[in-house]
Amino acid sequence: MFLSELVDGIEGLLDSKKSDPEIRRVIHDSREINEGDIFCCIKGELTDGHSYIQEAIDSGAAAVLAEESTAFHVPTFLVDDVRSVLPYVASRIVGHPSKELNVVGVTGTNGKTSVVSMLSEILHDYGVSTATIGTLTGVLTTPEAPELQRELRKYCNNGVEVVAMEVSSHALVQQRVEETYFSTVAFTNLSHDHLDFHGEMDAYYQAKGLLFNRNFSERAVIVIDQEYGRSYYEKAIADGMEVEALSLQRRNVLFDEKSSSFDWRGERVSISLGGPFAFANALVAAEIAVQLGLETPDIISGLNSMKGIQGRFEPLSIASEVSAIIDYAHTPTALEELLKGCQKIVTGRIILVFGCGGDRDSEKRPLMGEVASVGADVNILTSDNPRGEDPSKIISEIITGMSTKPHSVEVDRKQAIEEAVTAAKPGDLLVIAGRGHEEYQEIRGERIPFSDKEVLLDVIAKSTSSDKR
Repeated sequence: MFLSELVDGIEGLLDSKKSDPEIRRVIHDSREINEGDIFCCIKGELTDGHSYIQEAIDSGAAAVLAEESTAFHVPTFLVDDVRSVLPYVASRIVGHPSKELNVVGVTGTNGKTSVVSMLSEILHDYGVSTATIGTLTGVLTTPEAPELQRELRKYCNNGVEVVAMEVSSHALVQQRVEETYFSTVAFTNLSHDHLDFHGEMDAYYQAKGLLFNRNFSERAVIVIDQEYGRSYYEKAIADGMEVEALSLQRRNVLFDEKSSSFDWRGERVSISLGGPFAFANALVAAEIAVQLGLETPDIISGLNSMKGIQGRFEPLSIASEVSAIIDYAHTPTALEELLKGCQKIVTGRIILVFGCGGDRDSEKRPLMGEVASVGADVNILTSDNPRGEDPSKIISEIITGMSTKPHSVEVDRKQAIEEAVTAAKPGDLLVIAGRGHEEYQEIRGERIPFSDKEVLLDVIAKSTSSDKR
């Protein structure tokens, strides 16, 4: 596609430099530029793409999309806000793939990954070719517009019928999903998180609500047990959307570490996923499947065949009478519900290992400390992903919210897990929270390999070997 075609109809100034190059790809990262790409200069929190124009040109950029006039020799398209234009050119160059797919968008503080994974399994069981986009598939929960549109085009070309994707509040504010049409959108819940980015809960609430309008979809599934959900429901209805209002109440829920059962549409449903969240996420996934045209028996069949989700209430055995749960819970509400669920199934103590991420919402740290001191019998505080912060400082902020002193503080997460395993007695439940599926720790700009599950398995193996000596 030629540059003039790519930007046709978009408000801006085209400095053609007396040429109209053919554009191969839309790219916003100068390190990924190849011959014939257009380099899009995004102003981020830490870097400004305008500083990398020369680097992009040296790598073969045929044109530049920018907010500031440049003196470089390649054609430049000047706009007021690159982010607002990026989704349009990103979608246009790959032929608007979301119009050829059934794309499902799921938003909410907690549960997005599980709902997307569960929906994929239901559809797969029915024989529908599916793909997922989210926390388990990429660095960002929701990719930047160029990557997202290229992924959707790839799925189109590979015969995928449904793409289930997580839609983050950051993505909505930064317009990453503009020009993506969703067959159905869904909301799970809203709780304290990401206020380092949004500033306050109202802004966070407003960001999530951007998804519920007919610019994105004509149909929605919205959990209405919170005021936030009820507000989104009213907003969507007012906009003319077809909305399924879903309540999680009166479902006769039963669960343990490895299974759950609940009532849905007059049927008793059993799934091989335990914990307090599984049924709620399964209900959302089931209602989305209804929106996509599946019948109740087929959906129940898919629910019955589901397997566990990595890092989401993932059970492991430490010894014959001691169990462990690995969970991604990294918000006060998620941790509270996790611990309440564990209290219902444990016969001994709950031993909790957790921390909080660095360079993120610091307001939730004392809140999580408060939740932990109430919900767990033994608290071992440790490092999570400290990023650029001092992990000891993060831990200190967690402690300010605790009504009782932690059992111990161990910055080294591996040693903290070892300590928890050593402390466990018959009947105890070890809960390792905050990181779930993640396979690395971010420490001062480095990604250091670290998996809670692998570390725990290694500690258990060494402990078992030592006991046999």
